[in-house]
Amino acid sequence: MINNLAEFKNDDIFIDANVFIYFFRLHSGYSNACQQFFSNLVDGKFKGFSTTFVIEEVAYILLIRAIADDFSNHPIEVIRENPEVVGKYTDQLHKAINIIFSMDNLTVLDTPAELFYSMIDGMQHGLLTRDALYLAVMDQNHIQNIASFDSDFARVGYIMRWGI
Repeated sequence: MINNLAEFKNDDIFIDANVFIYFFRLHSGYSNACQQFFSNLVDGKFKGFSTTFVIEEVAYILLIRAIADDFSNHPIEVIRENPEVVGKYTDQLHKAINIIFSMDNLTVLDTPAELFYSMIDGMQHGLLTRDALYLAVMDQNHIQNIASFDSDFARVGYIMRWGI
């Protein structure tokens, strides 16, 4: 069962990269729920948690999608042929990261080295490494809710996924 992200409140929740991405980049199916979710977070209806790995993934995807919007070639080809093009997007990325780190009621957690061993355990649920690492962070911090549009988290029976 998927719970409506815009209706989440009164508990702790881990926030996956795709929720931040649809908050920053308009998407007809997801952006409204993401905007309401972050409004509720900032209003103190719940506490949100994420990791430095999520923030890096958000920055990377925002960069790649911005390049894809501006060029006809694949973004990686554009960067390989013209690496200085990355500099064109630093203001945009700086703004996004500032917004994330200034959100009230959001804690960005570090990832201790020992969690990488727990990450391997999380792969038993069929999760790839990054998602399994997020699960390990959730477990360590006793967080049982995840804001994510990634249906792979549905395979983890002891957490609740909030999406659409």
